[in-house]
Amino acid sequence: MELVLSIDSAERAVREPILNSWRRCHDAGLNPGAFKVRVLDDLDFDSMLVRAAKPVLDRLQTDIADTPSGVFLSDASGVLAQRVLGDNSIRSAADALGVIPGFSYAESDIGTNAVGSALLERRTYQVSGSEHLWEALQRFAAVGSPVINPLTGRVEGVVCIASLGERMDARVRAMIRRTAYEVEQSLLDLSTSREQALFRRFLDSRAATVVPASMPPDLGLGDRLALEDAAVKLVAQGREAMVEIVLSDGRTATVVAQMVTGPGDLTGVAVQAWFS
Repeated sequence: MELVLSIDSAERAVREPILNSWRRCHDAGLNPGAFKVRVLDDLDFDSMLVRAAKPVLDRLQTDIADTPSGVFLSDASGVLAQRVLGDNSIRSAADALGVIPGFSYAESDIGTNAVGSALLERRTYQVSGSEHLWEALQRFAAVGSPVINPLTGRVEGVVCIASLGERMDARVRAMIRRTAYEVEQSLLDLSTSREQALFRRFLDSRAATVVPASMPPDLGLGDRLALEDAAVKLVAQGREAMVEIVLSDGRTATVVAQMVTGPGDLTGVAVQAWFS
């Protein structure tokens, strides 16, 4: 199957997130018939992300026992850091593909998939059956959700559930989003006392002033990247500042950097955005 033919013939039949991923893969020159598994051996399997996720994944072990399903944790580059497997069928399938700790799920390595594509899109991402470009993955349905550090807003990795089959129902999507949230809260619990003090001070300042609107669910990737770039630049300035960004749909985002102080010499910068 030629990727260019798949894109041209599937413009109307394929879901937009999948089509966007296929286009990225095509632009990167990926050949669906020639993927090569990449496994790294120099990973930190005792990272804060792994430690935060371990109790969450341990609880899921009971939920997926005796099912053809597995839960997978990747780091921010898409490399598998931890896996929890159900019955022997999913274990055999994962081992046969080399889906072991160190396996790279990066979209640039194996094409459209629920881990690598979720990292690029920064949102919950589902891939089923033939939506995978790598033929070996087309036995699976999978959904992945980014793990976002509550203190930094940085994507730390992805939690993904994959099953042998062609479909993934809404309950599984809800479960994986809840799992990602639980890992995020565990990351917060493991953070240093300094970070926690600044985070609490930031939450207190929000409650005392104006609570900003939540991130619009329809915010495009280009707009999100523009907002993130503005936030990084404001933090780098190390002072209170504000910038307005006109979004692609005509709305205006006001990005504000606030100095946050806590007990003693705790000082940091927090960034908020309002949309109008």
